Amino acid sequence: MDRLLLLIAVLGLVYLSLLVFVSSSTRQERYLLRLGVRWKTLGERMHNERLQQLLHHSGLTISAGKITLFRYSAALIYVLVQAAGDFLRSVPFSIYDLLVAVLILAVTSPLRFLPLGWLLAWMHQKTLIQKDGELISFIRLYENNRLRKRGYVQFGAFCAGTAGHFNYIRQDLYELSERAVDEGTERAIEWFCGKFPDNHAFINDIRSILLATEGMDDDTEAANYLREQGKIITKISSDQYLKKWSFIGDVSTIINVIPSIATFLMIVSLAMQYILLIKGNFNGVGLFQ
Repeated sequence: MDRLLLLIAVLGLVYLSLLVFVSSSTRQERYLLRLGVRWKTLGERMHNERLQQLLHHSGLTISAGKITLFRYSAALIYVLVQAAGDFLRSVPFSIYDLLVAVLILAVTSPLRFLPLGWLLAWMHQKTLIQKDGELISFIRLYENNRLRKRGYVQFGAFCAGTAGHFNYIRQDLYELSERAVDEGTERAIEWFCGKFPDNHAFINDIRSILLATEGMDDDTEAANYLREQGKIITKISSDQYLKKWSFIGDVSTIINVIPSIATFLMIVSLAMQYILLIKGNFNGVGLFQ
């Protein structure tokens, strides 16, 4: 009880000193301004460019600095709470509390083979699959638009009109529409395809189809060309379908394996407990003596 009262007294003195320090409005404004500057500086120091890229690729809008600050704050708060509890109970500080804090930092680390890193990599892969799916849907809509018998919508207007139907490539399509008007269709298509990685599975095919179709002056010739390229578009759709379900299959396999692993570990644990129970019943006497 004495330790609890001592801790409350110390916290009260700190709080009272803070109130006296910022009692005037001028000091309070200066203090808040200085605190805001220090907080911003701390956020910049905590910024992790690699983590920020992982968050961006995963479709998350959270700042990497906030994630890093949360990681270290959680570990520090845990250590402080445990230290305060040990102080109130008059027991020595346990090294295991530090190990738990290190475990918190490890679990929330963005490294690829740790839980948070694995989760972000999984979300990134999921985002890529969905983005590729939207790209295929876009080229399908483009094909249907150019093959219309009663005329088709111009490329820039078509991109702006279809952008609202997508989520991951919406902003890119809006900008593609603007660039098609300002810079020309060819440069706009090159810019749009450049937004995807160089080793992308089918972006080069999409680029070739768009450039070739938009570069033809004869609409009939362009329509015939698109009909010929329909097999390539169908193959792209088929490959994307297989990739999507392969990804879902991998996740399902992991989920299905977890109960088997848990059952195996439970059997091993029961076997060890059984062995220890038998050994205890013999009171240290060997089984074969």
